[in-house]
Parts: sequence; C-alpha cells; structure tokens
Amino acid sequence: MVIGLVFDHKVSDAFSFFLFLKSWAAIARGSSDITIPQFESATLFPPETLPSSNRMEKNKVLLKRFVFNASAIVDLRAKYSTNNTKIKYPCPTRMEALSTFIWSRFLATTQQEEDPNKVYAVFHIANLRTRLDPPLSEDYFGNLSVPTVSVLPWDTEVGFDKMVVPVRDAIKQVNLNYVKILRENGGHTKFLKEKMGKLIKGEMVYLTFTSLCRFPVYDADFGWGEPIWVGSAKWLYKNLVTFLDTKSGNGIEVWINLDEEDMSKFEVDKELLAYVSSVKLST
Repeated sequence: MVIGLVFDHKVSDAFSFFLFLKSWAAIARGSSDITIPQFESATLFPPETLPSSNRMEKNKVLLKRFVFNASAIVDLRAKYSTNNTKIKYPCPTRMEALSTFIWSRFLATTQQEEDPNKVYAVFHIANLRTRLDPPLSEDYFGNLSVPTVSVLPWDTEVGFDKMVVPVRDAIKQVNLNYVKILRENGGHTKFLKEKMGKLIKGEMVYLTFTSLCRFPVYDADFGWGEPIWVGSAKWLYKNLVTFLDTKSGNGIEVWINLDEEDMSKFEVDKELLAYVSSVKLST
C-alpha cells in the first residue's frame, strides 16, 4: 500500500501539510483526535500575485537521495565547529553542518571558478508563526513561511564563519520588526520579486534548503500501522535541498534536486561520497 500526497505552496507550508496529514490519518482510523485548522492567515498576510516563470520547464531535473548516518553527521558537525569562545553555540546544528557541506561540494563540483557577474547565495526557510506577537498557533493553516537569503563569497572551503554565521544572522533578521515591514509595506512581495527576477535572469548561483526533520512524518497511521518509509517525488525545479529524518531518527536523508548536468558532477564527488551511506535516484 502506497499513499501519495501533493500540496501547493500557494496555500500551504509544511506545518499546514502535516496538520492535514495528521487529521486525515486520524479520520481514516476512526479516531476523534482531530485538530481543526484556523483559516485566518489571509487576514494577516493578504494574498498577492507574484511573477511566474517557466524556468522549470527548461531544465531536466534529477532528484537523488543521499543518506547520512549518525556518525557522518557527528563528523560534519565537528568539521564545521569553531574555536571562537565568543560564539554562544560553537557547534553547528545538524542542518547547519549538512547545509554547509552540501553547499561546499555543490560549488566545488559545479562552479570551479568564480564568476564576478553572479551572486552566490543560500536560502533557508523560516516559520513566521513563532515570530509574531503574540505567536500564532501551529494550527494556523496557510503558507506562513518565508525564505531567508544569505549572500556568500565564492569559496569551496566554506566553514563556520563563512556559512554558519551568515545563515544564522539572516534567520535572526526575521523578527518582529521584519514581520511588521512584511505586513505593512508589502516587503515580502518586493523581496520575492527581486530575488525571482535574478533567478529568472540566471544571475544567481544558489541552493534552497528546507527541513522536514522533527516533523511527525512517520506518525501518520491510516489504520495499517506507521509507514515503513517516507520519501519524495521529483520536483519540477532545480537547486532544492530537503532534509528528512530516517525512520530510526538517527540519520538524515538529503533529497537534492539539480539539473542533469550539475547532478552528473555532484553525485560522483569523492568527498561527498565519503560521508554518504547510500545514494538512490528518484524517478
């Protein structure tokens, strides 16, 4: 038995997706433990029309799963730690360490030389619910996530100072003042239009990182027991990296979408494969 789901980011983010999944599974097995979503997010962030692009149709995108076991993640966290005693959290999180490693190998294999006409950047997704005053419940249904951007130097040897710190700083900027600007001045729309314009023109070398770790992926019991395995289908656009806990919870599956040419270089990188326990193509 296989159950497949798809959702549109125009109306939902990961929190809302898993809220729906949890309730659907509860209904299927006859449980009364059903969470009723709150459909009020549009009053906070009224929907607006954004520019679209057919860029996804021009690239043949491949999706591959790279599995990092617990010991590899420990090694990467140690690799990208800092000795700076002024840093409150000198050891990167699992996501920070893996993001740094994936970005460094992506640059090393696909961008061997710096192009002064291009911007190098990584995007991470932040949840706006916890950044409002008062914070919103996770039951608020909608796409209440925002991409944060960290513009980085071209450097295949990125580490704590050149990757972890800028990413942390970018996420910290999503605060109450930031949210106020988004709501009052259309700042979020302006941000997306500006970045999307650069992507369409090909002026930016980037990866977008998003994490489904810690979400109740394996709790969705439709009456047949918990899932044996949860995975992702191929996305239609490139340069997306998704983190997902393994079923044991100890390792992390990294699902990477790249165009065919970049993937052919990335997937054979010896330094990458030294940390990976298995690789699989998703069709």
